[in-house]
Amino acid sequence: MISEHILYSFCVAGLIFTGFYCILTRRNVIRLLIGLEIISKGICLLLIAGSYPHNILLAQALVITIIVIEVCVMACGLALVIKAYKQSGSLDIRTFSRLKG
Repeated sequence: MISEHILYSFCVAGLIFTGFYCILTRRNVIRLLIGLEIISKGICLLLIAGSYPHNILLAQALVITIIVIEVCVMACGLALVIKAYKQSGSLDIRTFSRLKG
């Protein structure tokens, strides 16, 4: 029988690998933001899974704080993406190098 820790480790590694793959292979800005979210959810799962055997409640409060900060960062990032899309007409990261301002 597979230990819970090994299962959590594979899930965390899978989430982080998927997020990095999404960031490295995609050129769409929204997909890059989704990749960042996947990585951060993997890190949150790592914090929760690591603190579970020791019954540390501080990790749960830390993860809730991380989630709140992620929401603020994603809202600001999407606002910047919308503004850049209005200026350039594309969501491709390569077209953003031509923006001035």
